[in-house]
Amino acid sequence: MRTHETSVPVYFARFYLVSHPQPIKDDPRLVWGPQEELAVSAGDGIGLNSVTSEHTAHVTLVVADDETEVPDHLRDHRPRYAFTNSRPEIAVVDTEGRTALVTAAPATGPITCVVECTGRDETFNARHHEHRDPIVDIERWHITIWPTPTTEIA
Repeated sequence: MRTHETSVPVYFARFYLVSHPQPIKDDPRLVWGPQEELAVSAGDGIGLNSVTSEHTAHVTLVVADDETEVPDHLRDHRPRYAFTNSRPEIAVVDTEGRTALVTAAPATGPITCVVECTGRDETFNARHHEHRDPIVDIERWHITIWPTPTTEIA
């Protein structure tokens, strides 16, 4: 497993994990789903729903090349999200398409994702406080991805 860390600017309460370079026809930035979910599966990526806008979120991305590398508690985690990767790389990008991180994809084809987030209440309170200091890395995302086993593909 490979672990990557980055910070990404959050505008419009969302950022993305996408196939890279992103094919325009499958751009997950065009899909808006339920804001109460942490993530929204869409085409060649997933949209990640932040608690608020105009801050910088910390992202830990764990890339497993095989399901056997993933700890049991994550393989059994619900909800899980998915997307279909069509490129040799994946990227964490903001709503403007600027990359915060680019790394090798675990595979092309169906990808399974577990998304967890901490610091949401603290980020919301800091963003909506009268002092409005810069908010950096309070909201912390942990995303684990791996190729979807063929037994799970419907």
